[in-house]
Amino acid sequence: MVPDLRNEFFIGRDAFLKTLRRKFQGTYSPDTRYQGRIALFGMGGIGKTQIALEFIYRSRASASYSRIYWISAVTQESLLDGYEKIAKLAKIPMPRDSKPIDAAEQVLSWLKITPSWLLVLDNLDDITNLSTRNLGKSNIVSVLLPETGPGQHILITTRNPHVPAQGLEVPLFKERDSIALLSSLSEIQVCPGSEEYMVAQRIAKELGNLPLAISQAGPFIKLKSDRSFSKFIEQYAESRSRVNAWVPQGPRSYPHSVATTWIMSFNEIRTNNPIAEGLFHLLAFLNADGILIGFLKSGAESMDEDLQRLLLNEFEFSEALLTFETFSLIKWDRKTAVSGFIDSCKPSSKMKCQIRI
Repeated sequence: MVPDLRNEFFIGRDAFLKTLRRKFQGTYSPDTRYQGRIALFGMGGIGKTQIALEFIYRSRASASYSRIYWISAVTQESLLDGYEKIAKLAKIPMPRDSKPIDAAEQVLSWLKITPSWLLVLDNLDDITNLSTRNLGKSNIVSVLLPETGPGQHILITTRNPHVPAQGLEVPLFKERDSIALLSSLSEIQVCPGSEEYMVAQRIAKELGNLPLAISQAGPFIKLKSDRSFSKFIEQYAESRSRVNAWVPQGPRSYPHSVATTWIMSFNEIRTNNPIAEGLFHLLAFLNADGILIGFLKSGAESMDEDLQRLLLNEFEFSEALLTFETFSLIKWDRKTAVSGFIDSCKPSSKMKCQIRI
């Protein structure tokens, strides 16, 4: 139960992934706190989810686990929904009138006696999502986490270093990895010592070696007619001064570099496809972990005329999504989705889709 395909542009992190593997494979002792439960923590945009995804695919290649499940833990509702999906996949019998917490309890009990599994909880920033106090079940299950044991592991991604797990902080990219990713995504070859390499070094430094910022900068450069690292630096400096003027001071979910590369991409969309701007404003208000296309279209009649026409025109709607995807602002999932994704991309297609921001 994994939501994404393998990231073909995944670069570096080999030593980190080996460390993660060693921690899971260490000698199991029930007396060790949080044994078999590891949290990848760090600032937004540092690549926690991508590392978890790569760990999954490497684990699958080595047949490390018989079962792998991925749940969004952004909210308690998404967490419970994930356990319900596991219950269906595992064919755990449930009464028709059962509640989400009932399914969660059954899954937690089933995992306890089931060998060889990995459970990923993505984006568990709010620890209270794990509590059952508001569900009236505190006397049965107090924490929405399964027990771990040899071969029974939990991997958490979070910006919160205080989640109940062994913490493993995700570091920034090394400069060479930032340059390699920038080169790959922009399709500009860079040779050590060349002028392009030195400008790429400057971009990596300006973006703080932050993977998310690099992954936004690369496609932006690729799509520009001049396709130039130097031109990007000029535009970045201009956009950053504007971002600094309106971004409020204080703690932030993401650094300035991400805000700047994001606004540069968004301005390109605004200039070249202004009708799509309204659609992206709409997406920004919805669940970043999955927006059903059927959900968008079912509410089209209540929207303004331009947005309504865009949503109901298959060609224009697909073109807008492709534009967002090209700039690495969304992921448009075209593969057959799990139950609950209720609409198709085209009337003639059986493929069910969702959008992730």
